[in-house]
Amino acid sequence: MWQTGAVLLSALMFVFALSGCSSAPPAPTAEDVARAVLSGDLSQAVRLAADPNLAPFTDPAQQPLVAELDRWAAVDAQRRALSSASHKLLQNSVQQRIRDGDLSGAAAHLSAALTAWPDDPVFLDLAHQLGSAAEQAPPNTAIEAWQILAELLADRPEDAASWQERATRAALAQAYGPGLADTRTAQAGIQRAAAAALLGRVDAEYVDVPDWSLLSRAGRQRLTWLVATDGARAAWPKVTNLAWPPATATDLDSAITDLDAALAIADQVELPQQVVIDEWVAGALGALDPWTRAVWPAGISAWEDHNAGVRVGVGVDLDQTDGQVTVRRPLLDPPAWTGGVHQDDVVEWIGQKPRLVLADLPAERRLDAATQALAGEPGSVVLVGLKRGGQALELSLRRGSVQAETVSGLARGPDNAWTPWIDEEAGIAYARITTFKPTTEASFDALLDPVSDRIRAVVLDLRGNPGGDVNAAVQVADRFVCDGWLAQVSGRVLPETGPDTDPVTGAPLAEWNQAVPGHALEGVLPVVLVDGRTASAAEVLAGALQERAAAIVVGSPTWGKGYAQALRADPEHGYAVQLTNLVWTTPEGHRLTHRDGGGIVPQLTLSPSSPGEDFRLSWLIAQRAALRVHQDGTPMHPVGSPAREDLPELSEDPGLLAGLIAARARLLGG
Repeated sequence: MWQTGAVLLSALMFVFALSGCSSAPPAPTAEDVARAVLSGDLSQAVRLAADPNLAPFTDPAQQPLVAELDRWAAVDAQRRALSSASHKLLQNSVQQRIRDGDLSGAAAHLSAALTAWPDDPVFLDLAHQLGSAAEQAPPNTAIEAWQILAELLADRPEDAASWQERATRAALAQAYGPGLADTRTAQAGIQRAAAAALLGRVDAEYVDVPDWSLLSRAGRQRLTWLVATDGARAAWPKVTNLAWPPATATDLDSAITDLDAALAIADQVELPQQVVIDEWVAGALGALDPWTRAVWPAGISAWEDHNAGVRVGVGVDLDQTDGQVTVRRPLLDPPAWTGGVHQDDVVEWIGQKPRLVLADLPAERRLDAATQALAGEPGSVVLVGLKRGGQALELSLRRGSVQAETVSGLARGPDNAWTPWIDEEAGIAYARITTFKPTTEASFDALLDPVSDRIRAVVLDLRGNPGGDVNAAVQVADRFVCDGWLAQVSGRVLPETGPDTDPVTGAPLAEWNQAVPGHALEGVLPVVLVDGRTASAAEVLAGALQERAAAIVVGSPTWGKGYAQALRADPEHGYAVQLTNLVWTTPEGHRLTHRDGGGIVPQLTLSPSSPGEDFRLSWLIAQRAALRVHQDGTPMHPVGSPAREDLPELSEDPGLLAGLIAARARLLGG
């Protein structure tokens, strides 16, 4: 027994001796740091970079990564402080505004809070407090509050449906009470044949086969709410005890039969057919999605002008402070820039016969009135009276098309030109796209083509980009991809995409969504910055680059608004309709819709930004984007508000820094 114990003791001592002599764990290397970044774990990368045993970097190009991770640790702490401060400030603000009866302000602040913290019980409780308070508010305020609540609580269907019902019923009470005359004017020209044709188009072209039983019930429900309003009962007394026939539809034909049955009942109680058609169709289409809607004859012209997207004016960004309408900035190049308008000029009057004097208008109307007065026919001249430093000026400006800037670089130089470089020596460039328009492709090329031979990576900033022209997004993706599909689209009626062959040579033509080789950025690393407001065409671009160009996507998951709407006008029948007819998918088939699992999921996920962070970040971006000097040499300043003593500071753009770290890590071969 003693011998056995001695043997065991000797064995243990041998083990301990080996342990004492074993070498220490290997020191982390630059490659270990890079791999931690690319695995999506910035916290681990920060710890490795701060390890005193970190092996010396063999390549001088590796050195900046450690410094950038040290900066990230500081910025991440600032983000947490901003989140905490924002939560407290917004909670107090929403509570105070509800108490003061400022429900519009409360709704706006609650929207910011629930966007940042959608499941926070404090703000969910405040949402119900706001909804209850709206019961005692003026109709327009109540409707706005309930609609915001329905949108914010979309992931909680029962709550969302409850608030949407209140908003709809209040809107009907307003439309058929104080607003009855305007409502009836808007309904002029509505015909039963137009409604049938419109519903037929929806049946044929909507992205999915419509559930007509659901749509018919929704149409009947809206009519039920209509005849329950005091205004409708006052205008058409016989509707007081009206009971609509049950909805029995199973397909398009029986849905139209349900509508006809409602029209027959309406005739008996002297309720105008235009009212019934308008509200039944609104209820039915509203059951499909938030974007599908009918446009009737009285509204078609304005609807077409709006969707044409044409903006004609003099190229100024206006604001109002203390009752005065001022020029926040003239836009680069359009008429105001070359015509002598300066930042901070006060707009006093516009036009000539008659002259619009803004001081003669109520303060709440001045900004809109000035904006409308500056618009007009392209090529026409408008006189504008300004005050600059106490001196009165009169300028004659020729109206023209105003092109919104959709692509920007990192910062403007002394000549207002954009620089794309984050790190020129390492070949890391930056491009921000705020929305997609037909001009975006050319603007993107103009920024990066002059330096494309030196670019190794592009940080492509799509944060806050709501989408726009999908073809423009696909063309930007094509810059990075040499072959293969860039996006897919599904729907029951796919759009025409042009000829398959060149009509002159007969040579085959590439599909609109297929990459064409030969662009200078092919093989360059894209690092794509996204957030919860990145949507639609921007998600198409992010998904294409993630799946086809090995892009690193950085940020928080995108929303998933991959639906596209068609605009259809039918002059013969007298209607127009905006209807969801397509859904976008990534090249590998992921549907970019919220109900199908959402949008783009980043490889390097950052926690969603807080409202306080957004406030600080907007100022950082404004400073980078500010025009430096007017055409005549007058200095200009950033547009925004840096002052906010109750919020912690933000030393630099977190997404931009995280994107730079990701680009650096991939280029180091981690």
